[in-house]
Amino acid sequence: MAMQRQETTQSWSGLGVGTDRKSFLEAVSAQLPDYEADKAVEAVLCGLSGLLSEGLLRQLREQLPEDVRDLMDVCPRHEGAARGEKVDRDDFYLQLANHLNAEPENMRLVLHGVFAALRTQVTDQEARKVESQLPRWLQGTWAAARLGVDRPF
Repeated sequence: MAMQRQETTQSWSGLGVGTDRKSFLEAVSAQLPDYEADKAVEAVLCGLSGLLSEGLLRQLREQLPEDVRDLMDVCPRHEGAARGEKVDRDDFYLQLANHLNAEPENMRLVLHGVFAALRTQVTDQEARKVESQLPRWLQGTWAAARLGVDRPF
């Protein structure tokens, strides 16, 4: 009887267990090789902090690995910004692009890459809550990342 080689995979519980900062950022880097993963995560999470309720942000943070949670801290650029204000897609993409010093037309790709890594760390229930609070124009990108749809070009 031949022994099968067991592959090492990251376990996931949706409670911030099974990965760490390094592997989380490697997952983002795999999706976004042209961007610094920590900067992309910071920009996206900072943007999300303006769209989601404080309660949901707290729940989301609790499901991330402990050494990733600080990436959800409001970045210095947006401290004091109003939470929950209506923002349109173009303004949101421009905010992310400015944060990353990148082109706004590439921001859907950045969102997808970070969302894909983030989705592996939260329960389906939490993901549905996030999706319900996102503007319609962003829900499709969140859902595509959840379903493992190929990243946009």
